[in-house]
Amino acid sequence: MAVLLLLMMMLGAGEMKSFSADTANNVVRRSSTCYGTLGCFNTDAPFTSPERPLSVVPESPDVVQTDFLLYTRTYKTSPQGLDARHLQDLATAWTHFGARPTKFITHGFLNNPETNPWLTDMKDALLQHGDYNVVIINWAGGNGPPYSQAAANARLVGAQTAQLISQLISSKGVAAADFHIIGHSLGAHVAGYAGEKIPDLGRITGLDPAGPYFENTDKSVRLDPSDALFVDVVHTDGKNLLDLGFGMKEQVGHLDFYPNLGHDQPGCTRSPIAQIYENGFTQGLKEVVACNHLRSIKFYTESINTQCPFMAFPCDSEEDFAAGKCRACTADGCAAMGFNADNHKPRNGGQTKYFLTTAAHAPFCEYHLDLTVTFAANKGSEERGSFQVTFHGTQGSSSPIAVVDPDDPVILTPGTSYKFFVGAPTNIGTIQSLSFTWDHDSSLLNPSSWNILGLSHPTLFLDKVEIFSEETNVSTRFCVSGRGVETDTTLNISTKC
Repeated sequence: MAVLLLLMMMLGAGEMKSFSADTANNVVRRSSTCYGTLGCFNTDAPFTSPERPLSVVPESPDVVQTDFLLYTRTYKTSPQGLDARHLQDLATAWTHFGARPTKFITHGFLNNPETNPWLTDMKDALLQHGDYNVVIINWAGGNGPPYSQAAANARLVGAQTAQLISQLISSKGVAAADFHIIGHSLGAHVAGYAGEKIPDLGRITGLDPAGPYFENTDKSVRLDPSDALFVDVVHTDGKNLLDLGFGMKEQVGHLDFYPNLGHDQPGCTRSPIAQIYENGFTQGLKEVVACNHLRSIKFYTESINTQCPFMAFPCDSEEDFAAGKCRACTADGCAAMGFNADNHKPRNGGQTKYFLTTAAHAPFCEYHLDLTVTFAANKGSEERGSFQVTFHGTQGSSSPIAVVDPDDPVILTPGTSYKFFVGAPTNIGTIQSLSFTWDHDSSLLNPSSWNILGLSHPTLFLDKVEIFSEETNVSTRFCVSGRGVETDTTLNISTKC
């Protein structure tokens, strides 16, 4: 019941009724419409398919009422609006447009600039980064339920955006390569529709492109690598719609990034009360329903100005990454997820998948550390517990990092090496020392922890600790030489070897 209510909230009650009552008619019925210089739109295949059973044509420009809002560094808060129906007013409406790189930002289903601060947050971050024309595409008149109609209207908005870019190229002395369209959810496909009409468009960034109606469809229906010279995609909610997954899992760009395997983002399992308390009622409710889907926006906005690289590893599958098989930069090299992804354009237009981990809260970017802990042989006994480390480097110290979660303790055996993948939220520089703290598992499920007389002092004995920094490609080894650390105490380690 909860899933059904959430789907109705996102798709609209009208859409749910359409799925139950009108599916057969819409699968058979075909229609088309033309909107002047924007061209004609029809529901012929591939726009009608098993993945798109309720196919309709876009509504008219008078219904959608697309508005292009131009911001520059000189006019950061007061945009110049341009009605997509009146592009002939370009010269007088956009007096602040300059011959500089242009970034378009477009929202998806149900969003609009007035109630969704992420659009202005991203705009502000871009203007902080560089001297750009930043254009927010507001198509809130056409992105409401039913979802099938909003998906169709995305085609119209893409055509309107392409028409504007063509006019800017012909009248403002800019090139197609100067344009970058950043789209979230349905907005990612808006970008794709625009790009297929503009030869050599510079770049499209798809932020968790909408999955329903687009997953596993023909490339003319969805965003694909041919839509721009460079297409990068961030996947954060690639699950089935019935599991409340609103994004795509399918690889649709030159570089496709799958943070935290591309679904079930850390920090998105908090209670509804916590989400509403932190974000306010309206935004908190959206976080409850679509936290994973919205996380792609937060990652990208943070990536624009952070020094942390959001470094991601090339990998063929989430299974391989989860198994620790892809924690190195291969011959293809690692890539930066987000704003700086274009520093890693693939050779010959190929497609590559990249995986990385992030923190559960902002700042989300982490520095990747491979931690190998070797326990001394012939000293101590097998223990069960958890531990945390604090790294001290030339540029500061990390906070204590839980390497093994206390809720999921492990067996630690003398003479054995254990490798862990650790994320540090800041760049601490070259590691000079570390602090190791462990907690013995004293649960009823662990008989070896029972200490009726209180005489036991469980101790681990460490032999070596090695840390490899993926970002800097530097390895640091510490020799501990069998020193012991009792449970609930800290061992400071600084002797390098």
